[in-house]
Amino acid sequence: MTINDHQDENPIKHDWRTDYSNRPYYGDIQRELPDVDYDRDLRSAYELGQHARNERGTDARFEDSESDLKVKWEELKAESRLKWEQAKHAMKDAWDKM
Repeated sequence: MTINDHQDENPIKHDWRTDYSNRPYYGDIQRELPDVDYDRDLRSAYELGQHARNERGTDARFEDSESDLKVKWEELKAESRLKWEQAKHAMKDAWDKM
């Protein structure tokens, strides 16, 4: 099961599909993955960040959940080619938008 399996239960508040290539970390990702794809590589990271923030509440800090999110990323990233160090920026971005 992946985060994407729960997309209907938790609609994305921010439309990352139209905005991901404008994010400050995107250039670093694209240098390593020139064919980076939203659905394959980034979507799960945004959804995991958003889902985790919803679970932990508005007062939770990303930094306090980072080690748990790293483990979850490895379990739930599905086909994403992002390494943790790349994915965590997208996750934090989604976390902060909640």
